[in-house]
Amino acid sequence: MNRTWDRILGILFGVLALVATGVMISKNWQAFLEICPITDLLTWDENIRLNAVYDQFQDYRDGKIWRATLPFLEAATWPPLRPIFSLILLASPGEWPITWKDSFLGLAFYALCFPSIIYIVSRISGSFLFASLVSIFVLALSLHTSETPAYSLSSMLETQGMFILLWVYWGLYKLYDSVKDLKPGESLPAGSKIAALVSVVLILLFFTKYPYGLLLFISIFLFELLSRFPEWIGFIRFSVKVHYKGIRLLFLIVVVLLVLSLPVLRVVTDWNLDQRSFKKVLYFLTVLLFLDFNYFLYRNRKDLGEISPPSIKILYLYAILPCFIWLFTNLDRVMSLVNAQMIVNKFVRSFILSLFESPEDKFPASHVFSEPWIFRTFFLFSLGAIGYWLYQNRKEKTASPQTKSEGKIDFLLSKLQNISWPKFLKDPLFAITVIVFLQYIVIDATTGNKQLRHVFYPLPALLTILSLWSFRLVQISEKSRILLFSGIFLFFFLWASSLFVREGGLFSQTYLSKNQFCLKGFDTEAFEPAREFAKEIDPQGKYVAFNTFHDEENFQTPGRILASEFDLLFRQKTVEKGKYRNDSKYKWKSWDEFDKAVYVGPSCELPPKVLTRAESLGITLDPIKEIKHPNGDYCFKEFRLIRK
Repeated sequence: MNRTWDRILGILFGVLALVATGVMISKNWQAFLEICPITDLLTWDENIRLNAVYDQFQDYRDGKIWRATLPFLEAATWPPLRPIFSLILLASPGEWPITWKDSFLGLAFYALCFPSIIYIVSRISGSFLFASLVSIFVLALSLHTSETPAYSLSSMLETQGMFILLWVYWGLYKLYDSVKDLKPGESLPAGSKIAALVSVVLILLFFTKYPYGLLLFISIFLFELLSRFPEWIGFIRFSVKVHYKGIRLLFLIVVVLLVLSLPVLRVVTDWNLDQRSFKKVLYFLTVLLFLDFNYFLYRNRKDLGEISPPSIKILYLYAILPCFIWLFTNLDRVMSLVNAQMIVNKFVRSFILSLFESPEDKFPASHVFSEPWIFRTFFLFSLGAIGYWLYQNRKEKTASPQTKSEGKIDFLLSKLQNISWPKFLKDPLFAITVIVFLQYIVIDATTGNKQLRHVFYPLPALLTILSLWSFRLVQISEKSRILLFSGIFLFFFLWASSLFVREGGLFSQTYLSKNQFCLKGFDTEAFEPAREFAKEIDPQGKYVAFNTFHDEENFQTPGRILASEFDLLFRQKTVEKGKYRNDSKYKWKSWDEFDKAVYVGPSCELPPKVLTRAESLGITLDPIKEIKHPNGDYCFKEFRLIRK
């Protein structure tokens, strides 16, 4: 097809893709407003994140700039990127409550995936028509899943991860396309913006959610080892010769094995690794190894620059290094990641298998696609295309320079370094394909928290990359087969597009009734105690709060499920003229900023530590009101602070 017709048809189908995306935005938001009964609250993690944003908003408003900024710098559990967005939304004008704004932001990130696909695929393939078709194809498949509609209407981080990960793979494609012909020691041309692109997109992913970035770094590193194996052997030989000897080498091996063993120990032993003392030891060992490794890199930067793969130099210096510096500057960040690693939830057997599972009625769902045969057959077709391309390029090799060896072990390593290596491993499309496959494998192997949502954020990237192999197949085929392979992709495109008009499809009458949109669920009664107690809060009161449902001894009580809801609703009531802050002996050295106290817990009897805390600050708690909820699981008490 000539460029003129490609552009004309591409514009036509591009408009259709954007129209379909617009309809999706409209209908999903309609579902949020008309179907979901709980829109003033978010899910547990989202509530906690938004609570912190409320506190920062008040501090910025009151001129306490450092106290408001510090949470962004600490950011132990959640990176600061999403709270920054939420803070801007909270400060922006409009009648929507912040829970609506934050939920709509999740929908906006999902919608931005599809114009992004058009841009990225058109740049890779050179065909605007193909890019537009892929955008429609990915929209059809990703929307017709068990959980994407609900996540698109939440302020969870999945849709933000979807959007940024697409751009991550565009950055990786550009990087590997730029370095495929470079030899060790060579660099990108002066003025190249590839390093800046890679840095921005990878850091944005890391600052979306720490595990997203770390798991992708592992996948990239594994691909680097695979694609430039002889060059990595050269790096290892040099490292062992000049730095990693004796105690240093033993320390490296022990710490690396310790970190790699965590997922295994979690499964095969009963050891309680979720202890602060163990996590502190792990932190200091890894920091020491990190500092020593970077000292080695800096000290030998000139020699290493001549033997290191050019891609890993860019990836490490511009993305991985700054992310790890951020990670290690806060002990709690590392501890939070270890905590997450210790969580075991068996909602699905395997993240990979869930992509191929058939729909079932079980809750929570263990399948991804509502029509799995489209993905199953398209995945097999894509694997066939990759296999055909590999077969055609199997004989091309990259010769390695011959090097001398010293000693028996070094002789064996030199043999590995001197072998010829398949050239196809440096192909940029093959590179991002292997990395996205590795991403699913690494998530499956290292994550015991088998919640289906962890499958979704790489999904648009996976479908887009698999689609690009259809175009690659057309490019490398003889003229007699081009029509055949084009027809096969069009078959999958039409098959997926049929989902738009089938039961539960975007353009069907049953779209709103057949899909799950409400991540918070429909049990409004469960949250009534939090709403009823929020009515008792004085909008102008300045409260120091004791929400004992956050305490470990109350983790198994019925009221635990509303711990974050109490905090959020109380903050919403006082955000304009009052103040509500959870007490902390580390953060609040005095209660001078407060005039009242509020207690929420399973019993109306104040815990001794609350009385001790007040006594230590010279405060008497003068009771104002006490309300015991009829179900007996919650008690609300309000006090006036009287200074002695």
